[in-house]
Order: sequence, then structure tokens, then C-alpha cells
Amino acid sequence: MTYRVKVELLDSSPPIWRRLDLRSDLMLPRLHLILQEAMGWTNSHLHEFIHSASRQDRDAEHFGSMDYPDAGEMGELDEADVRLDELAHSVGDKFLYWYDFGDSWWHRVTVEKVLEHDDDEVPDATVVAGRRACPPEDCGGIWSYNEWIAGDADPDGWDPHTLEFWAGWDAEAFDLDDAQQRVARVAEMPATLREIQLEEAEKLQILLERIGDGVRLTAAGYLPPAVVEQLMVDTGWDRQWIGKNNREDLTFPIWQLRDWARALGLVRKYKGELRPTRRGAALMNDREVLADLIARSIPHDRLYGTPLDWF
Repeated sequence: MTYRVKVELLDSSPPIWRRLDLRSDLMLPRLHLILQEAMGWTNSHLHEFIHSASRQDRDAEHFGSMDYPDAGEMGELDEADVRLDELAHSVGDKFLYWYDFGDSWWHRVTVEKVLEHDDDEVPDATVVAGRRACPPEDCGGIWSYNEWIAGDADPDGWDPHTLEFWAGWDAEAFDLDDAQQRVARVAEMPATLREIQLEEAEKLQILLERIGDGVRLTAAGYLPPAVVEQLMVDTGWDRQWIGKNNREDLTFPIWQLRDWARALGLVRKYKGELRPTRRGAALMNDREVLADLIARSIPHDRLYGTPLDWF
């Protein structure tokens, strides 16, 4: 099932909005990324979903990410296990999306249509229409933005960089094709930390499978060129990395992959070979347990700081 929704930036004058087709089974972390791209935000601040149409509803449930220090202390619930159709399921249903608790950008999401479909290949999201540019990040909130749009802002005291920025700002700009391309890329991204861990576990499995019982290292202690080249192909990194991809010391992704496998206790050097450890051999075919090992190795304040996330 797909919902056609209208996303309105509350209190914007003139109105800033987007119309989207969204799969009803979207998980909220994925929906957050979609809304960021559709509106034009940069995902630089915290956010929450509020199961209400009113900002004054003190009894409304708040859902947010638990992947940061002090998460949940204000009573917000974990968004990771909540679907879009748990916040809205009928025409006219509304909920709120709150982004950046400082500037406080409030969005109202309204279900306009419910579209039935039997095709599992229906995209997560499609941008159907929209009007006007999203305000720039950290500009002071909607009232400061509205003042500038109305010509009421006082630029006295503004630094030259700020003056230059606003002089080139086009508040009416909205490119539907560009918005759709950004949203489409979200479908290729992992939405949750667990998905990231599973993707990283797969890369480590590829390394373990490639070295087998052990592979002879070069005289300088690196993986042989043929192994490096094949690892780049197997991981898909050959499509993203410039170069011949056959020297470990010049192919950073493989050097980083091997180093992290060593740090996790999955491989070791022994008599001129790179060999799997007992742990590495045991986890070679168990991606879930390997992902658990990755999860335990990541400090809680480095959610996206693992060595493989930079691709």
C-alpha cells in the first residue's frame, strides 16, 4: 500500500511543501531520511516524529532515534521498530515531524490518498510535487526566515559571508527532478545501524572467504595483487575507487578492511601468511553473529564511525 502525503513546513510564508508517494510499511528511520532529502535539509540535527496533528498535544507519543547519548530521557520512544502505517493509515490522518530542536522546524504530514498496489517493487518514495526551497540550515528558525523573505530582516551587523549568502538565495527554487534523485538514493542506503553492521559483516566475510585457510603475503607483508584485485571486485568497491586496485598499500579500502579484521580478532599474520583465527573461521558463515561482534566493537558515540562506512 502507498500513501500520497503532503508535507508542509508549518508557519512558512509563503508556504513550503512537498507531495510524496510513500510505502505504508516504511520504518521511521527510513522515512526520516526521505523527508530530509525531499525537503532539502542536511540531516545535521536531531529529529522526532509526533503521533499527533497538534504541537500542543502533551499526551502525544514522540518517536526518535536512540542512537545518541541521553536518548529517551525526555520520554521519547524508539523509532526503529515503528512503521509509517502505525502513525497514519487513513485519508486525513496527520502526524508531525520535528527537525532541529534549536531552530525548530515543524512539518505536518497529511495522508491525501491511499493507493493500493500488489507490486513489491514499488519504490519506497516518489516526489510528486513541491513548492519553494527549504530554508537554509541554522538560519534562526521559521520566523527569522519569514522576516527575510518579507524583506523585514535588518542586515545591519551581518558579516560579509552572511550578506553574500542571502544575496544569492532563491526562495522560490524547487527542482522536482533533483529532489526525486536525492530521495531515490535513500532507497540504496541502510536505514538503521543494524543494517550497517550487517553490510560491514558481509565485507568481512568476503575477506575471510578469500583468504581461506591462509594466503601467502608479499615480501613487504601485503596481500598479493591478485587477491587485492579480486577483493575489490567481490566487495563492489572497484566501482568506487580510482586506480589499478591491485596493491594493498595503495588500495585504502582493502588495507582498512584487513586492519579492522585484525582488530576484531578475525585474522592474524603467521609465518608470512594471513590466516583466519579460530574466531574468524567460526564466524565466516554466520553474518548475524559477526554483526553482533561489530556492534560490540563500536563506541556508542561513533554510530557511523566504523572503518567501512565511508563508502
